[in-house]
Amino acid sequence: MALIETSDQLDLYGRAPSVAQALASSLAVSLRRLTEEASDLVFLDLPRRVAKALLSQPRNDDGAIGQKMTQEEFAHRVGGARQSVNAALRGFERRGWIQVHNQAVTVKQAAALSRFAGD
Repeated sequence: MALIETSDQLDLYGRAPSVAQALASSLAVSLRRLTEEASDLVFLDLPRRVAKALLSQPRNDDGAIGQKMTQEEFAHRVGGARQSVNAALRGFERRGWIQVHNQAVTVKQAAALSRFAGD
C-alpha cells in the first residue's frame, strides 16, 4: 500500500475538488456501515444479527447467497460462536425462511427474515 504525503493530498484536493468529495463520500459510507454494525452488536441478539447478515449478502435470482463463507467466518462477522450461528441457521431453516445445502445458503423468505431482524 502506497502512502500519499499530506501536502500532496491537499494539493490534489485543491486542483480536483471532486476527488475530495469522492473521498468524503466514501468515508461517510464506511462510517455509517461501521456505526450500524456496532449498534447491531449492542442492540440485536445473535439470531437477529445472523438474519441481518444473511440479508446483506448478494443473492442470485433464486435467493442463493453467492459468496461462500464458512460458519466460522460467518460467526466472526456477526460476533458469535460457530455453534450459536449454526443453531440460528437451523431455526431459520425449520421456519422455511432459508435452505442450507452443502454449506450453501438460499434465502427462501427474505420478507420474513427482514421482519425478524427488525428491518
